[in-house]
Amino acid sequence: MDLGSKFNEFGGQARIAAILNKKLSRYFRTYYLGYSTSYSNGMKRPIFIKRGKTLGVSVRKSGISEMWVPRFAYNLFIVHRMADLDKESLLSKVKAIGPDVIIANSIQDINLLRFFRKRGLGFKSVYIDHGSVSTSINGYLSKEGIPLTVGTGINSLTVSQKKGKFFNFYDVNVALNHEQLKSMCNFTDRVALIQNGLNIKPGKDASIERRFRKKFGIKANDFVVLYIGRMFDRQKNVGALIRAFMGAEGKRLKLLLVGEGPSLSGYKRLAEADKRVIFAGSAKEGEISAIYSISNLFVLPSFWEGFSLTIIEAASHSLPMALSDNAYIEDLKGNGIGEITSFNPNSESEIRDSILELYRNRAKRARAVSASIKIKEMFTEKRMVEKYRDLLEKLAKS
Repeated sequence: MDLGSKFNEFGGQARIAAILNKKLSRYFRTYYLGYSTSYSNGMKRPIFIKRGKTLGVSVRKSGISEMWVPRFAYNLFIVHRMADLDKESLLSKVKAIGPDVIIANSIQDINLLRFFRKRGLGFKSVYIDHGSVSTSINGYLSKEGIPLTVGTGINSLTVSQKKGKFFNFYDVNVALNHEQLKSMCNFTDRVALIQNGLNIKPGKDASIERRFRKKFGIKANDFVVLYIGRMFDRQKNVGALIRAFMGAEGKRLKLLLVGEGPSLSGYKRLAEADKRVIFAGSAKEGEISAIYSISNLFVLPSFWEGFSLTIIEAASHSLPMALSDNAYIEDLKGNGIGEITSFNPNSESEIRDSILELYRNRAKRARAVSASIKIKEMFTEKRMVEKYRDLLEKLAKS
């Protein structure tokens, strides 16, 4: 299940939901309940929910959705009450399936799961903490907190109480990294660690690469700094990356920004004076490899991450990386991976220095490429899927 894919058709949460639906079908009869996404092709027995009117989607992609009052109202009246869902129709379809286990990929899935249980459906449940509920939410009515504290409708006075009730609703909670694991254990003992993984075989498509270079004016000798992901400044911090880059001297330097989100219009205004900053918009799955192939450095400046799939994507294309201290999770340290350049996401000077150091220092770039190759080898889709298979088999026996 992934109700969070209503507005986010492209991203790690939706991608993991699709991978599990397809790959776990080797071992179980799998279904998908949610919205169609960029990864929907090949899904096993999907139950697609129709998206609302374009107005709702366009507002969600604008800065309006990040204002406190609209965010509060949306979570209280739409998410919590499931006003945008035909609950009875979904109940009928799920009853016909009779699921043994439901895997929840978003915070708001809990509302529909509780509805199903109140209507007599019995099933085990698993929650995957893509949204970093365990670590990133502090304020009860903060923008980070509202989807949990208001959107779930769980009655409690503090964030800690909310988290405890939220995690203990599920039979198992999946932490994506060791920090999440430690944090979850403060609220529940129903925890498993399963890090994300991908299997990517980079393939060069010269025609797509030429088209991208021509479209965005990227020359063969340019040094392309890549960010790919959601344009969502409260988490992804791309505004700091843009400002840091604009302060870096170098005619060959280009900043390629790929993705959409509520902060995009603000980013474009911020960067309009620097023609080296390129906005590519969203990319289709078949274009991703070409984007990585024309890039020289991947930068992820996030304030928080669970286990970003873009890190594994960049590593799979042997790109050197510069990660914020928060994206450079404990799981990427040691294990023979090697040193990865990291920076304080609140320091634009550190972001800029990290970019310039990897731009100018060929030996450091070579070491960074070696680290990426190790990451690619360690965090595979096969390993991830096998861990979920083992978890589900264990859950079925409990």
